[in-house]
Amino acid sequence: MTRLAAFAIALLLPALAPGGAWAIEVRETMHGVEIVDPFRWLEEVKSDDSQAWFRSQDDEARRAFAAIPGRASLAERIRSLDLLRGVAVLGILMVNVWTFAMPFPAAMNPDLPGFDQGPDRAAWWLVGLVFYHKMMPVFSMLFGAGIVLFTSRVEARGGRSGRRWFARQGWLWVIGLLHGYLLWNGDILLPYAVVGLILYRLRRLRPRALVVLAVVAMLLPKAGMYGLGELLAMVRDTAVEAQALQETGQELTGQQAQFLEIWQESGGQWSPGPAEIEELAAVMRGGYGGIFRHAGGELLMMHLVFYPLAANWGIAGLMLLGMALFKTGVLTAARSDGFYARLAVIGYGVGLPGTWLGLRELGAHFDDLVRVLQGGFILTEIFGPVVALGHIGLVMLAVRRRWLPQLQARLAAAGRMAFTNYLAQTVIGVLVFYGYGLGLYGRLGRAEQLLVVLGVWLLQLWWSPWWLARYRFGPAEWLWRTLTYGRGQALRRRPPATPGPVL
Repeated sequence: MTRLAAFAIALLLPALAPGGAWAIEVRETMHGVEIVDPFRWLEEVKSDDSQAWFRSQDDEARRAFAAIPGRASLAERIRSLDLLRGVAVLGILMVNVWTFAMPFPAAMNPDLPGFDQGPDRAAWWLVGLVFYHKMMPVFSMLFGAGIVLFTSRVEARGGRSGRRWFARQGWLWVIGLLHGYLLWNGDILLPYAVVGLILYRLRRLRPRALVVLAVVAMLLPKAGMYGLGELLAMVRDTAVEAQALQETGQELTGQQAQFLEIWQESGGQWSPGPAEIEELAAVMRGGYGGIFRHAGGELLMMHLVFYPLAANWGIAGLMLLGMALFKTGVLTAARSDGFYARLAVIGYGVGLPGTWLGLRELGAHFDDLVRVLQGGFILTEIFGPVVALGHIGLVMLAVRRRWLPQLQARLAAAGRMAFTNYLAQTVIGVLVFYGYGLGLYGRLGRAEQLLVVLGVWLLQLWWSPWWLARYRFGPAEWLWRTLTYGRGQALRRRPPATPGPVL
């Protein structure tokens, strides 16, 4: 704990030092606050490409982009996506660290043995209210926006968007497969690849149609979750009866024995005791082979059952919503200050109380899997995206008001390298918590885990602009782009041309 705190403070000190390594020059102009970046690392979107893309959009999208006040170029407007993506990629680690550091989904239990002390409980509430099922929805909405943005750019240049998009998603599927089975079974890239392929044909729908489809897709898994709860209630009731018969020495029927076994196994995985936690910790602190076998089996079941029947529907709904929000200018800071203020107020005003109710239900009845599925999880998954919309409103308002410009610049850089930073978080996470690294699995409480997250945040906020000052893409973005286009992409930035003499 002490060493982690010292590490976090050592990383933070440069950010506090005037003119230190974290400083980005900022100056006042007649048009407001301007970030002066001598490396011009935000020049990825060229003006001619942006204008071609702009002309390819429908009237509604063009009006939304044109509504932004001031002298900001179209490229600068699109950069708001980078800032939002940066917030999401850093925020998602607050949730993912649970899957690196302790049993999941048992980590959702605030009373999980060994992770239930005062600071740990406060950390549980913080993550649950602000980050859990809030950052993933933002990521998914941005991915949906990316479907429209990427394919429109290709088409504006006269290319075949289908060919490029399917190549892009195919390679994402491969990378997600390797990432999930070789490193960490919490991977989200493979589901994004699959859902992104399916939604390609819907990219031209009007925003209203996209919103309707989004709502339907997001509600379907909630209905399925409630139905699963009903099924498990039947299993539970039969198992309780079987347990009572077994205690009196009576012989069980085949169905009773089967239901009892299912209920006992599910209960052990859902709410493990100290012995089960220590047994799993021994595997995760062991060698790579044991971790690979354990995590790979879990991920295979998720790919065969959980994602196709439940998670992919919710992801699809959020991507569709992202398409609609992008087409109407919500994700690009194109709406008014009042719009974003109202979005934040409504998102937080409705979403946070609903999330609080869901978390309270989880905490009070975590030992009852049926009630958790039909109450706590449904509430958190319904109101989580509402809070995510509040986050979007607040971030877009910050963009328009130019709040904290230095931090915005660093977050935008982290967002430009979101793919690289996401994979880097996995590498850091497994090296800190798994047995072939420091082996801290199960040894850090929730509050201590937040110090690890803080250290990674500071590291990525420092290294992202440093990298983009010298290179056009992050390493993973460059690889993905090269594979998508089938040819090597220029990586290094060209040095600025030296001006000639003034005659």
